[in-house]
Amino acid sequence: MASEVLCGRCGALLTNPNAPCPRCGSPASGAYYRPAAPRQRKNPWAAAALAVIPGCGHFYLGHSLKGVGFLVGVVGFQLFDFGLDASVIGLSLGVPLELGPGALYVFSIVDAYRTAKSMERGF
Repeated sequence: MASEVLCGRCGALLTNPNAPCPRCGSPASGAYYRPAAPRQRKNPWAAAALAVIPGCGHFYLGHSLKGVGFLVGVVGFQLFDFGLDASVIGLSLGVPLELGPGALYVFSIVDAYRTAKSMERGF
């Protein structure tokens, strides 16, 4: 008795697993995968607006690890800076240390917008 498998492209039942599909001509794979649902489009401006709260724009886009990275980066950098502001070193280096989290914060907003744009193009 021959085993029955499904065509990997069209899902037709194949009685000979070594022969190509009689309906569409593709080789037998033994499994049928239905077409994937189209991805929901994400608005780049909404991603940028949500990125005002560090990481939220990336969470909206489904890039959770990147969102956590930006959240921890901006908040952690800010907390580190607050600790140094209370010391003599922080008083002399205060302005340059404020530029780091600010730049990362602005970059996270721009990155959320650019990531949504590239997702729109299919990358």
